Amino acid sequence: MSQTSRLVETLKKVLKARGITYPMLAEEMGLSVASVKRLFSKHGFSLHRLEEICEILDLDFYDLVTMMKQSDLTRQSVLSVEQEQALAGEPKLFLFLYFLVNGWPLSLITTEYEITEEEAATFLFKLDRLGLIELHPGNRIRLLVSDSVFWRRDGSFWERYHKPMTDDFLDHDFDQMGARRLFSPGQLSDASLKIVLKKIDGLIRQFNELSEMDTCLPLDVRRSTGLFIGFRPWVFSMIADLRRKKRSSGQA
Repeated sequence: MSQTSRLVETLKKVLKARGITYPMLAEEMGLSVASVKRLFSKHGFSLHRLEEICEILDLDFYDLVTMMKQSDLTRQSVLSVEQEQALAGEPKLFLFLYFLVNGWPLSLITTEYEITEEEAATFLFKLDRLGLIELHPGNRIRLLVSDSVFWRRDGSFWERYHKPMTDDFLDHDFDQMGARRLFSPGQLSDASLKIVLKKIDGLIRQFNELSEMDTCLPLDVRRSTGLFIGFRPWVFSMIADLRRKKRSSGQA
């Protein structure tokens, strides 16, 4: 695939992740929908058009190129048992990896947090040995793990951190700007349940795509966020307790 094709594919991913359709883009650009579709299908972008779209997306052209390069890398999304055990057994190492995955430079990590340059060097060696990064001369790294990594439900990391992390996340009144906490009970058919689950899966994918792409943006335009979704068949205990108990066959 040519560089132009890869750049256009990256641009399409950004549009999809941000929920911008071709009709919406056409309106912003003052073009017909057919013209916009033709630009993407034939890759007929002038530099001016690319810059125009980047401006609509509030995205620097340099950031778009960086996203393209990142999308070329294949990163593992599931950790091995050994990798999970190492991170679960050394919290500081896990936090160090978290900063790296989210695009923090080493200098900022050691300046902002209680991690010395000597510790950072040791952590880099350990992460390289675990196959989570590829360490190069001058402490340059290539990440080998995705920022939307999946933790095994029965793994050591889940056992150690899942409850503390969820408790910490939920211990808040969610009244700040950009926060949401909603609860909506209802009765749904099997068909409706499948629709809701599909939408939840789509939201999670979109969240992970945005997070992955935004790692290349400057730190001062990003905010640490958390997404917690709970959805299951459920009956409120007060309702369940009110249900009449069935009589056994031996009763009159």
